Amino acid sequence: MAVSKEIRIGILALVSGVVLYFGFNYLKGSDLFSNKEYYYAIYPNAEGLNVSNPITINGVQVGQVAGKTLLQNHGNHVLITLDIEKEVKLNDSTVAIVASTGLLGGKEIKLLIGKGGRPLDEGDTLISQTEVDMLGKLADEAKPLSRDLDTALNNLNVLLKQFQQISKPLGGTLQNLENTSSALNGILAQNQAAIKGILTNLNAMSSALNDPQTGVKPLMAKLNATGDSLSRIQLGQTVDKANASLANISKLLNEINQGQGSLGKLAKNDSLYNNLNRFSANLDSLMVDFREHPKRYVHFSVFGKKDKTKK
Repeated sequence: MAVSKEIRIGILALVSGVVLYFGFNYLKGSDLFSNKEYYYAIYPNAEGLNVSNPITINGVQVGQVAGKTLLQNHGNHVLITLDIEKEVKLNDSTVAIVASTGLLGGKEIKLLIGKGGRPLDEGDTLISQTEVDMLGKLADEAKPLSRDLDTALNNLNVLLKQFQQISKPLGGTLQNLENTSSALNGILAQNQAAIKGILTNLNAMSSALNDPQTGVKPLMAKLNATGDSLSRIQLGQTVDKANASLANISKLLNEINQGQGSLGKLAKNDSLYNNLNRFSANLDSLMVDFREHPKRYVHFSVFGKKDKTKK
């Protein structure tokens, strides 16, 4: 039975379409003969994330990005289709994190599977997060460093201005020091002989002072010996005088105790003490009578006549 031309054309078109479909998906990186499941994740921004980007768990690729869809009715968020191997078991605590693969800006989706949780079915939506890329991290970390660098540069500029202000006086001071040093060198050169003579005299004086016979040490020894002798002589004389004084005092006290001498009689004989008391009493009476009758004791007349007192 002959096949008509139309049937041959239809079969050719069908085969071409199948080949085109399989070829297009192969070029996208889709494995048409693998057993995979599709999940979804929604991100506010999917810049840099493209179809066929890898999906990994702990650095092992378990799938790839299968599609990107703009959700205009949901704030222009992006719906990402994840083509994941069927053997990978996900649960409702799994997080799909968009992360950078290097400095060149490549993207991937890292799956972080939590412990426990309800197993997911194909077509469920994962929890989504976006990891700050490496360049963003470097930029964020560089911001405080940039501020510190700006502050350091400003301080350096201020320091340089201050240094410029003091550089001229400092230059003058250094020039004065150089001139002073030159003048001192000239003075030393002119008086080199005199300085040498002074040093020689000092050395001779030092030698004389250190001489064991006429130097300082024997002189100090003699002075110490003389001082010790004087101290012993003075101390001996002082002790002798003190002993003599103590002996006299002891002798005087013994005489008083024995009733000898005036002090002894006064201390031992009551009659002398009583006589002194009576004498003192009579003297008091005489002074009282003198104050009351002075004419009895003093006779005085302007004309030289005696004033006779009637008895």
